[in-house]
Amino acid sequence: MLLRFCLLACLALPAHADLTVGLLTSRANEQTLEDWQPIFNDLSRATGQNVKGWVTSDRSALLAKLQNNEIQIARVDNKLALDAVETAKSEVFASLVQTGNITTYRSLMLVRKDSKILTSAQLLNQPKKLRYAAGKTDSTAEFLIPQYHLYLKNNVIPEHYFKHIRHGSAEQAFVALATQEVDVAASNSFDIEQLKEKYPRDFAQMRVVWQSPPFAFDPLIMRRDVAAPLKSKISRFFLDYGRNNAKAKQNLYYADQLEGFIVSDNRSLRQITDLQLFHDLFRLTINNQIDPAVKASREKAYYTRYAQLAQLLGGTK
Repeated sequence: MLLRFCLLACLALPAHADLTVGLLTSRANEQTLEDWQPIFNDLSRATGQNVKGWVTSDRSALLAKLQNNEIQIARVDNKLALDAVETAKSEVFASLVQTGNITTYRSLMLVRKDSKILTSAQLLNQPKKLRYAAGKTDSTAEFLIPQYHLYLKNNVIPEHYFKHIRHGSAEQAFVALATQEVDVAASNSFDIEQLKEKYPRDFAQMRVVWQSPPFAFDPLIMRRDVAAPLKSKISRFFLDYGRNNAKAKQNLYYADQLEGFIVSDNRSLRQITDLQLFHDLFRLTINNQIDPAVKASREKAYYTRYAQLAQLLGGTK
């Protein structure tokens, strides 16, 4: 009887919880997971939890796993972080710091050095002549930021302006430019450092003709319903990681050429919220196929969503 009671009691204990960390990457999934594994191992020791990694370049798939609580922590870009705050019970708790203590990044436009394009003004003065490698339409650095700061602010609609557009990752755009399949490629100041290391000869044949204003670097997000004590351990782990430990510093560099992490919150996403609203309104304004009443309804919905997001991100400026 006593043995039976002990067995039942053991079965009644809560199962040892797992933590899954999602990584949004533009590199090979297997290599990214291997590079981050030492950090996951250290996180497991610090929290007493089993820690697993899940890697993808598919933003929608990562968001779905956050929404379903299959992922509790994620390294994402600002646009995906905004979607997760809005729909996946998530919040920003830190942001990445690049090697050299760089806490911001910029979107870039690249051309080959043998191109006659020397400035962004020249880039925007050749309608229907250029082939363009853009970012995926749900990306921050290679799509949303240049879409606003380079194109729409200058009354240029890329799909009407360029001879041909292809969408893909920063590396795919870089390779397309290197092989002369396109004339212009979108990139960003973080990925370009890794691409420069991977393709030094090709990088030597390129130049930057435009860069955006600085934006907050990629955030770390966590689901809000993670238990408070565990949430505190996770936050402290990342914020302290690599500060006084040479091995941890090495792990960070090999993971993603990182220096470490700094404290952040949802307010870091305000810039992206503003860009998203402008982008949606601009697209709506130039769409002449929509009934005026429907257009007015959508415009109202955009402003309503913007106000709701503003509150989620810490209220008005």
